[in-house]
Amino acid sequence: MSVQAVQPERGGRGRLRPGPGRGVALFAGLVVGLLTGAGAPIEGEVPPQHTESLTAASRQVDPSVVDTITFADPAGTQLLGTGIIVSSTGLVLTDYHVIRDGVFIGVRVGGRGAVHPASVIISNPSDDLALLQIEGGGWVKPAVLGIASTARVGDPVLAIGNALGLDGALRAVSGRLVALRRSVSYGVGSSVVSLAGILEAATPVFAGDSGGALVDGQGRVIGVIAAGSDDAPCPRGAVCPLHLAYAIPIGQAMDQIGYGQGF
Repeated sequence: MSVQAVQPERGGRGRLRPGPGRGVALFAGLVVGLLTGAGAPIEGEVPPQHTESLTAASRQVDPSVVDTITFADPAGTQLLGTGIIVSSTGLVLTDYHVIRDGVFIGVRVGGRGAVHPASVIISNPSDDLALLQIEGGGWVKPAVLGIASTARVGDPVLAIGNALGLDGALRAVSGRLVALRRSVSYGVGSSVVSLAGILEAATPVFAGDSGGALVDGQGRVIGVIAAGSDDAPCPRGAVCPLHLAYAIPIGQAMDQIGYGQGF
């Protein structure tokens, strides 16, 4: 899968500068059967005083995050990712590379229970975004959407998603913001997606977290996880986290799919 270098768009206090070997790895929906094992994701460095608020934030957001399950072709290749419920009617925001041109898409709210069929309402490959509609989704709880522009470098955050596609509860991993306006490029199939204005967080993430929520300490979703990177080598066959997460700011994502945040 194609990997491109991360380039800083604007400077900022506390930003991590990419080293010569650092790249952005695409979190394509996890292909079932390729990754196995692994325990809970590694926690990021968060001051103790923020731990309680982040725990409360996780409880608030979990019911508004879904596992996405996509059958990518008639042969039954299954991709697992994450999505964020953004309206009480059952609209789910996710990454395009999580669902691509799937022949069947289903979601599991909060990572548990039944799989509910979903259809693609908006597909935006150039911005790596998609909007889904859960069939009969009027009973769901939408996430509280924040404003990424009010975030600051050093703020504590959570990455919540379907890490490794493991059954059961969603996994929330703590970390902190290290940059607010990155530019990143990565491959989606035969194309390269280039995104600007991206949030960067020192937060371990895994395959399957794509489309997941980057959440602030008040339980507000401020970004959609799209990619990650790490300088550390990962042994062949091992399951290793990427220690930097890149997220599309939530307001930017909603604007790019034509909805804004006012619905």
